[in-house]
Amino acid sequence: MRLVMERETVRDVLIDGVDVVVMQRVTHAYMAQAVAVLRSKGITVVVDVDDDLSSIHPSNPAWATHHPGNEGRRMAGGQINRHSWRNLAAACRDATLVTVSTPALLDVYARHGRGVVLPNYLPDHYYGLPRTDSEVIGWPGSYHSHPNDPEVVGGAVARLVDEGAEFVMRGDPSGAGKAFGLAADPPGGGVPIEQWPAAVASLGVGMAPLADTKFNACKSWLKPLEMSACGVPWVASPRVEYARLHAMGAGILADRPRGWYRELKRLRESAGLRQELSEAGLAVAEQLRLRDHSWRWMDAWQRAYEMQQAKRQTAVVV
Repeated sequence: MRLVMERETVRDVLIDGVDVVVMQRVTHAYMAQAVAVLRSKGITVVVDVDDDLSSIHPSNPAWATHHPGNEGRRMAGGQINRHSWRNLAAACRDATLVTVSTPALLDVYARHGRGVVLPNYLPDHYYGLPRTDSEVIGWPGSYHSHPNDPEVVGGAVARLVDEGAEFVMRGDPSGAGKAFGLAADPPGGGVPIEQWPAAVASLGVGMAPLADTKFNACKSWLKPLEMSACGVPWVASPRVEYARLHAMGAGILADRPRGWYRELKRLRESAGLRQELSEAGLAVAEQLRLRDHSWRWMDAWQRAYEMQQAKRQTAVVV
């Protein structure tokens, strides 16, 4: 796909033999403009979104990149930033169809009514991994992308560590120690994407804290689903999609620091409970394999194509 530019404006998009173009997280100005150009040529455009980028926490590094006020500015490294969440909103407005991972995202990006929810599912390499049960409590995430989420745990993790618990992270732990009230950042570090499932499976007890924010209200169930598929018993915040997964039979929910402490402590002290929740999570995750739901994407793309064709025929008749 080649863009024909006139200064900062996309005048044409050169592409052959394509009926449907699927784009993910369209935040670049040129790609956002390309959506309307493609549709004017009769090509179906589906835009896929997994987060409400307009509600990113200001402490998240992604906020500076995607804030509309920083579009057009020269960023670190010398390049001009052409990304913003405003571009994503424009792309979704002009798209034939918008696919999202949660119902809440429909209200953000598909108020025009041309939206479909495609929940996150997992590929086969998340399943059947070797795992050794342990009392190790872990958070599979990076603090820099979850700057306000540890606050929902309060002093629960610090209290457990004082009692002898081991707490680790699977992701960048920089700053997490202070956020959880610890004397130092917990063990952790970046994990190559192909090694991520095994890293998750290495946890004894998993946790998925999410603050009650507009951004998190749109978050999918991916984090606890990953832990479930890897056989890791988990405790999570009662955000909408986490609660939906819990209602299917996986994990435990905790809303206040006292609840986080109680549930993590119970899991740490009971191998039987860990086994029970591990098996329950595996059973739920087995229903959510990507291979069993991949038809949903083809169905949505086919629907988008038919919508585009209907619009084209209406235009011709008029």
